[in-house]
Amino acid sequence: VRDQLGRHSLEPIAVNACLCAVFDTGRWSHPKLSVEAQSAAETEEIREAKKQLVFLKLHDQEQASTYIDRAQRLLLKAEATGIPRVCLQGGRRKQIERIGEELKAAAAVIDGLAGYAAARGIEVLLEMPHVWDLYYDVEKSKRMLSHLRSENVGVLIDSTHWHTSGYDIDDYVQFLGERLWHVHLRDAAGRDTPAGQYQLEKTPGKGEIDFGRLGEALDKGGYRGEVTLETEYKNYGSPEEVDEENLFALDHLRSVGWRIDVRS
Repeated sequence: VRDQLGRHSLEPIAVNACLCAVFDTGRWSHPKLSVEAQSAAETEEIREAKKQLVFLKLHDQEQASTYIDRAQRLLLKAEATGIPRVCLQGGRRKQIERIGEELKAAAAVIDGLAGYAAARGIEVLLEMPHVWDLYYDVEKSKRMLSHLRSENVGVLIDSTHWHTSGYDIDDYVQFLGERLWHVHLRDAAGRDTPAGQYQLEKTPGKGEIDFGRLGEALDKGGYRGEVTLETEYKNYGSPEEVDEENLFALDHLRSVGWRIDVRS
């Protein structure tokens, strides 16, 4: 990966891997969760593969140990590759039993990993809120942040989860202050409801998100950090299709007030 980055003059920013998802060998005896149907960019093959996954619970000591081992290996690989930030997760929303205890347990695990990461020059991100995770709304996200003790943990805001959650973006950006370390730009449609009638992973400009409003909130909050155009496609036929989607996204962002230095 490091060689490929250098060959194409690419600067690594962060890695995001769902380490709490593991292939089901029957070890954990978790009930199978239904596969989320909200992705706008998946194939049926991927959806079938997801049916074989289970999700580790960080309030279970044995499962937390497995998660920590996986995360430490990822952090070592990030260090070797020169990736400065790693995004971790705290558990799955559909498995919540006692949210208060689970948030505290997840925070303790993340704090430990943040120390491990700091010793290797890597920062830890948490994508909060995330409609599929423990901290699926802004209230749970604030609670999670209150349990964290490490200064080596920052928050990643994803525009899709802002839209589907429907929280006050000005309030949250102000609340986070210097703990806001990264932003993902993707589009979405619909809202977080029990029926799950929403779609994630859309190209900016092809959903319902007001990216001009998001930019204003970030400017008002004094955010000057990095932003990633997260066009997350798992169903494209060729790289050219992804290039076209990225260019469409950049044009849309420019049209609603974002300063884009990349020519499309």
